[in-house]
Amino acid sequence: MGERGLIEQAFAEAPFSDDGWLKALDVMATATGSARGQLIFMGERHLGFNCVTNVSDDYFGDFVAIEGHRPEVNWRVAASGRPLEIIHEHHYDAARAVHTDERYLDHARRFDAEDGAQTVLATGASGLFGLATLRARNDGRTDERARATFGFAAHHALAAVRAQIALESQGAALVRGSLEALRVAAVLIDGNGMVCAVTPGAETVLASNSFKLVGQQLIATAKQDHIALQARIGAAMRGIDFAGPDMWTRIAGAACLVEVTSLPSMRWNFGFRPRLIVTFRFPVPIGRDDAARLAAALPLTQAEAEIVALLAAGLPRTNIAAVRGTSAETVGTQLRAIFGKCEVRREAELVALAVSRLSPR
Repeated sequence: MGERGLIEQAFAEAPFSDDGWLKALDVMATATGSARGQLIFMGERHLGFNCVTNVSDDYFGDFVAIEGHRPEVNWRVAASGRPLEIIHEHHYDAARAVHTDERYLDHARRFDAEDGAQTVLATGASGLFGLATLRARNDGRTDERARATFGFAAHHALAAVRAQIALESQGAALVRGSLEALRVAAVLIDGNGMVCAVTPGAETVLASNSFKLVGQQLIATAKQDHIALQARIGAAMRGIDFAGPDMWTRIAGAACLVEVTSLPSMRWNFGFRPRLIVTFRFPVPIGRDDAARLAAALPLTQAEAEIVALLAAGLPRTNIAAVRGTSAETVGTQLRAIFGKCEVRREAELVALAVSRLSPR
């Protein structure tokens, strides 16, 4: 098999095998006479991933530390052209002539990766995919043959990227389908922090305007809820447990528990697979009408009936307080008054009484 045949085969297999992308980038680098191959995904404000062959682990930490995805830092990014346009040292020289930030140049020289060729494979709302060869000093600069081989590889890399995105999108659809079958109100968030699927139950939540999508990102419209949601998403993205209290809010007047759960991560993915599940749980089986019926059936105010409903749903006093925007001590005081009105001594008796009053006769 010839050189180009090896490139074509390597990229065709990349989305479907372990370390397939590293192997394909290495084949491309060898064919172009380069020390390293690179596949990168980045947005305007974030680095999605950076896959580079034949470098030490220090390379990646250093790239992040200097914010190498930013065009004002990285002259390679500043020199980027149109999709599948081949950019090389001639363009780098022009970009570096007006570039004043030396951090990326120091980085490239430290890891012996100053020259090479690059192209944008694809762009989208989340960011762009870039392919590059990084050449060491001993490799010299690219010539026409190396750039032609790189251009050939770029077309096959693009096909492989599209295949991997399709596979990851199927994963989102499968997870969404499972949650939908379970009637779970959930929003799926990918590894880039973007919403990749929404179940019908969650569409109702978004329609309430308590939560909404802005640029494919999930936000809460209330400032306090937004801060709480982003803290939980950030922790789940890092794979750590959130240490704070449960997040309770109200959606269309109903109590709602918002939970953020991380899914198992995979070594080789572009970040489009579901990474997190944000679920909206409405544990209170008693609606406004039922609360009104309960208030009429028992000597309770509407507010007291809602507390009984939350208690019947299994919520502890601290969570009832969070839902109602008050303290656990206040809820305790209110429950003592409710016990007296209903002539019961324990929460279990109160719940049983409430259920009996609402059960069809």
